[in-house]
Amino acid sequence: MAVTIADVARHAGVSRSTVSYVLSGNRSISAETVARVEASIAELQFRPHAGARSIRTKRTGVIAMALPLVHGPHNEVQMPYVWAALNAAQDAGLKLLMLTDDDGTSAIRDAVGSALVDGVILMEVQQQDPRANLLTSLKCPAVLVGTPDDPDGLPYVDFDFAACGRMSAEHLLERGHTSIGFLGQHPETYRRGVAYAAHARDGALDALRDGGARATWTPCVTSAQGVADALDGLRAQDPGITAMVVYNEWALPLVIDRVADVIDIVAICPDDAADRLARPITCVSLPVEELARTAVQRLAGLLSNEAQPFVTMLAPVLKIR
Repeated sequence: MAVTIADVARHAGVSRSTVSYVLSGNRSISAETVARVEASIAELQFRPHAGARSIRTKRTGVIAMALPLVHGPHNEVQMPYVWAALNAAQDAGLKLLMLTDDDGTSAIRDAVGSALVDGVILMEVQQQDPRANLLTSLKCPAVLVGTPDDPDGLPYVDFDFAACGRMSAEHLLERGHTSIGFLGQHPETYRRGVAYAAHARDGALDALRDGGARATWTPCVTSAQGVADALDGLRAQDPGITAMVVYNEWALPLVIDRVADVIDIVAICPDDAADRLARPITCVSLPVEELARTAVQRLAGLLSNEAQPFVTMLAPVLKIR
């Protein structure tokens, strides 16, 4: 049978109300009595109700990850972030609640306003993101995973996606290519102004133009026909294209199958995505697990009132295969 407050009270030789006060912290109790009650709790292995713990600590031990799942059936590319965040939260003694609404603002307002969560990790950060302003107004501890134009005073962690794009483009320029395309994310990602997609694209195109190359780009719908249409679109813009930067993990295997024999490719992707390809390919590595762990660790530090860096930017690494 589960141990109850009454059992703890009998074991410690105090009243049930005294045990409740020790748990809630709502009344001053002598240090000797607190020690006796806590010793009984430990010996009996009593597990107080979550509500009692939250009253005492004013914390729920729950953090939220706001990750809109808006890209149809191919959102499996997001799951490594989720699993890494789950593991990091567990390591920090926290539970992770997923908020997957498309716009995210109502779910965040409900979760924070009802004291359901202690803090929020904001994913899929947009260049102009209303969720950042909302979290600031709610005075909620939060960490952004992405680089918005204005973080509204909230700390953020990110890959240097502009550097990812530049590094990919410069590698192809160094290999002598002068007509280079960029195949990017789903069109909806750019329509929503998701920061990582825009920064990687702009970094690549700026580097190509600075290097005197002809630069073209296209978004890519995540389907076989979408990949075919995107490749046709790039060729229509520049029939002489000889190289390509691909930043679309789902489309990458199809692109490799269709054009890798005639077009030099650099991918921006996680290592495991590159490892699964039918042939070796040069890539700019995205250690997604490290990014998710870092975000959780930063938020856990904020909740513990530890000093945290305002910006944590993970550097890209070019892996030539």
